[in-house]
Amino acid sequence: MIVHSIRRITNDARHNAFTGCCWFKGNLYVSYRQGDAHVCHHGRVVILRSRDRGASWDHVAVLRGPADSRDSHLYTDGERLYAVGFCALKKNGALRARSGGAWSADGDRWTTWTPYEGTADNILWRPQFFAGKHYCAGYDYSPGQSAVFWFESGDGRRWKKARRLHSGPEQPNECYLEILSSGKATMLMRCEGGPRHPYLCASQYPFRKWRMQKLANISIAGPCLWTVDDDVYIGGRWWSVKKDWGVAHTAIFKVVKGKAELECVLPSGPGWDHSYMAAARHPDNARRFAISFYSDAVAPNDPTVNQWTHPDIYLADVTCDAACLRDGFLVSKRIAPPANLEAASCPEPNDRSLAFRKARAGTIRAPDFLDISHVINRQPGLVYIVRDIKITGVPSGGTVRLHLGYDGPVKVWWNGAQAFAGPGANPAIKDQTVLNVTASRRGGSVNRLVIALDTNGGKAQGVFVRWENSDAAWERITNAPRPRPKLNAFVKEALDEGK
Repeated sequence: MIVHSIRRITNDARHNAFTGCCWFKGNLYVSYRQGDAHVCHHGRVVILRSRDRGASWDHVAVLRGPADSRDSHLYTDGERLYAVGFCALKKNGALRARSGGAWSADGDRWTTWTPYEGTADNILWRPQFFAGKHYCAGYDYSPGQSAVFWFESGDGRRWKKARRLHSGPEQPNECYLEILSSGKATMLMRCEGGPRHPYLCASQYPFRKWRMQKLANISIAGPCLWTVDDDVYIGGRWWSVKKDWGVAHTAIFKVVKGKAELECVLPSGPGWDHSYMAAARHPDNARRFAISFYSDAVAPNDPTVNQWTHPDIYLADVTCDAACLRDGFLVSKRIAPPANLEAASCPEPNDRSLAFRKARAGTIRAPDFLDISHVINRQPGLVYIVRDIKITGVPSGGTVRLHLGYDGPVKVWWNGAQAFAGPGANPAIKDQTVLNVTASRRGGSVNRLVIALDTNGGKAQGVFVRWENSDAAWERITNAPRPRPKLNAFVKEALDEGK
């Protein structure tokens, strides 16, 4: 997994926590609960929007129910963006919860906070939309007596409790749900009792049967989950020291053979008041995610504010690694003299002036990187890279998503037509640029990629290249038919049970 960047997006000396994250109509939205403390009477849900993929932010809404409003979440049905949370209320001297939310059709104008119907004292934690309906795993609020139920709704406001998913001394509660367009549902369920081991759950539309697998090697809260092909990634507040609940990290894991293997630890702070991640899949890269979370790792600007009780909201930009094309490339043996890249034209592989030859495959140190430093040899100028790519699973004239990384300015041609030109610098970054190109309408499924790489004064070393079917790659929650992804044995068994 590659962490491209981590940005702190609040700094207001408040207690900012419990995040949601969602792409909607080309913009990235992050929601969070803002209050005076971890628990207080003044909690409200704040929604931020970024029009430049996380670089800058503007406030679009502040939502509040009749009491402390918390545990924000964002999701979309494609037409509306929904904000979800719950209010912590006192009822007959006991603490109760009331789920509710608001929505917007444009991201600017929002409805007022409206309590949900049919949820009683249950907390709807992370709803999702699929095939014309809203779905969510909700839990009751009573400590020591919690249970998780499956809820369904036709409008996202009036809900029906369909069935119980889990209950008992393990005290199941928060559930992070993902539903892909294939109808595959994957969920991570937090358990508050005992050793706090979570459950990995899987089902298939219409979600009547669930398989649950305990991840007994980790203790986690504020669960988060996303899938990439056959891999399941999870995250949350991770207690790395057994029975010491004051020592925790915000961590990301990959589930391998029923065990959670650590991928990375995000900025966490010294205590436990952090995490509550949300993951939003990138619109043009099915392996790239915006991950929101909260942390007290950096002190506020005001030195009088206690750093450890006033956390801020962060956004991480991560890519779950994908194999790049490793062989079959031709590279010009000769470096074209330093010239204006804009004037470069698309060469043919039989161009004798460039003396094309086979490029070496990726090295053991960097197997996915086309390393042509031996050709560049620290010389200024242009080097040309050519590869014929056999596209499978895409109809003639269909869209292909081309992912590139490079460490010098480039100009790119696809089937002879210019597809891109832009700057570049060391180091080359996987999936730095994403291009939507068209599969060849003639000549079968073979398409020609040509890259002119400016050697950046001799400092460039090579490129990353991979492609994917854009229709199958962007697994959004839509009704469009998609090929079913490769599945591990656990998820496949759950899908078979749901048939």
